[in-house]
Amino acid sequence: MDKLMLSIAIIPGIWIALKFSGVFHRVIVFVLALSVGLVWSGEPRIITGSFIAFTCMAIGTMVYALAVKGLNNYERISILTMGFFVATGSIFKLLHYPGVGLIRLAMVIPVVMTVLVFVKGRRLTREMSFMIIWLVYAMSECLKLY
Repeated sequence: MDKLMLSIAIIPGIWIALKFSGVFHRVIVFVLALSVGLVWSGEPRIITGSFIAFTCMAIGTMVYALAVKGLNNYERISILTMGFFVATGSIFKLLHYPGVGLIRLAMVIPVVMTVLVFVKGRRLTREMSFMIIWLVYAMSECLKLY
């Protein structure tokens, strides 16, 4: 179910990425699209590699939030928070650390922040290309608790 939701979220992400100029946000979106697409193969090694690429893009999202000019503070904090929680959760899952459930529960924080930024901004931005994908991923992680 997660990969289906992410696959559907990739479509508007790619559309938004192609609509705006720039490279950094496009790289994040296309690597996310590739990693989600590779999960459909079912091969365990490919899925692990895909998840590692997914984690690297979460770290890339944090770098994006710190490096890109023109973001207001709310957008920057929202992107940074989402990247931090997704990267932390992914690393905990990859290394089989305890506490993944707490991180899944804490995913509510970046979900709420991202939704508030989307509602407050009410305009299409290039950051929405990958933030839509992260938002769907974070919501699916929260829903795994129920």
